Amino acid sequence: MGGTAIALSAVLASALIWSALPSFLLSAPHGDNVEQLNWSHALQWGYFKHPPFPTWLLWAAIQIFGPSAALTYSVAMACVAVALLLVWRCAYQLLEPRQALIALLVSTANYYLMGRGSFLNHNTVMLPFVALSAWAVLRIVRGGGWPMWLVLGLAQALGLLTKYQMGLIVFANAAALLSAGVHRRPGFGAHATLASAATVLPLIPHAIWLADHQFSTFEYAGHSLLADLDAARRLTACASFLGQQLARLAPALLALAIVVSTAWARRPSFALRATEGKPSPFALRATEGKPSPFALRATEGKPSPPALRATEGSTNAPAQAMRALTVLAVVPICCIVLLVLIAGVAPQNHWGASSTLLIPLLLVSRLRAYPRQSIVAAVAATALCHAGAIAWNVTVWRVNPGPHHVFASRTLAALAQRHWSLHESGPVRLVLGPDWEAGSIALYLDGYPAVVPNADWREAPWIDPDLMSRCGALVIARTGQPLERQLPDSLALSATDSTVLKAADMLGRESAVQAALIPPAPGRNCR
Repeated sequence: MGGTAIALSAVLASALIWSALPSFLLSAPHGDNVEQLNWSHALQWGYFKHPPFPTWLLWAAIQIFGPSAALTYSVAMACVAVALLLVWRCAYQLLEPRQALIALLVSTANYYLMGRGSFLNHNTVMLPFVALSAWAVLRIVRGGGWPMWLVLGLAQALGLLTKYQMGLIVFANAAALLSAGVHRRPGFGAHATLASAATVLPLIPHAIWLADHQFSTFEYAGHSLLADLDAARRLTACASFLGQQLARLAPALLALAIVVSTAWARRPSFALRATEGKPSPFALRATEGKPSPFALRATEGKPSPPALRATEGSTNAPAQAMRALTVLAVVPICCIVLLVLIAGVAPQNHWGASSTLLIPLLLVSRLRAYPRQSIVAAVAATALCHAGAIAWNVTVWRVNPGPHHVFASRTLAALAQRHWSLHESGPVRLVLGPDWEAGSIALYLDGYPAVVPNADWREAPWIDPDLMSRCGALVIARTGQPLERQLPDSLALSATDSTVLKAADMLGRESAVQAALIPPAPGRNCR
């Protein structure tokens, strides 16, 4: 099997496995997935907490396949798959095909891209744009012209329309280009202007939306950015954040360690081949002034692809590209650490999803002087890490389940539908309640009704308030406190027929919610 076939097979297998596993283990979607389902009833230039692109993506998928929890997992893993393939193409700009494939295989074992890959949130959807912008930067460093600058700008724009954290990636991209000396090339000013315009212009409609909606996304981001941690808490938060990133990179690091260990165990065979008339690549590297393996192959008849890539742009292009990769991989996470230590920002662990994406590739690129790594060992090590992550997820499901493991949303939705039908003749057109519980139940109700998360109309401004007057609403509330304390006073006075709904998941673990009705206004017709 060729390298391309292995790469495509590995990415497809990872996407299928990690899309299917949540469908089996979870009785309700992740909170982030439900949030996107709640918002996907309307196309907007922004949503209460975030920029719009992830919701647009889910909206488009729902138009084709219909709403479902499985769809959210599949859309998320499709983003991961695209990001992985782009990381592979980044590796192909720097490394020989074998090492590029190893970098891809190791990258699939990043826990952000497997165990958390099915989270349809803004961190996951941003990943392809991080990888695409990195690929464009590396192509530009190697001599790419204005089309690559346009790709870079558009990737940055779509990333910013996904999550504002893309701003750190934009900074890293600029730093990588400057570190490679691109600013000294003819036409740099025009090209940089093109990329800047392609980055900024698509953001104008979102900026207008922000002004019209009291900059609600900035208010949400401010909870972390304006935390103003004291000195002791900054150090603790920084250590905790870095520890979490190391833990989520651990499977990839383990896979890479296995690959390197296997290569060193096979090292005598390399030394033997090096004495049989043809020097090994490692012997060549050990001799100063001699050609590199890529240059050697380039002189043996037909040049290899890496040798061709090494000649693109300037003669220093390979070294410049490696320098650019280092900046791309390291600067984002360093920026987060500096924001914590200097500005007192409260870091969120999931910020590391995009900030660690290129670190496995960087590590593989630094192992070129090691014995030739085995693709078989890389496949086996990666498969072992994925199997371990699957076992971990199954164990958590059985031993220490989270709410999304035990909340029997499908059964609770059937009970809520029955409760509604006992008291109202029309369809459920609107659900009010806590965003996750209400959204998880609404997903399985007839007609897939709209949701007002947390009974706050600011979070769903596209819903006509007159809808409740015409059609009434199903109210969902948690069982930990009275219904009246979970609703605005005006809605609490209108709620009737309150009851508690109870259901169990496949392992018999019980979950419960309160349900109530807000009937339509007298004489109104629900159409």
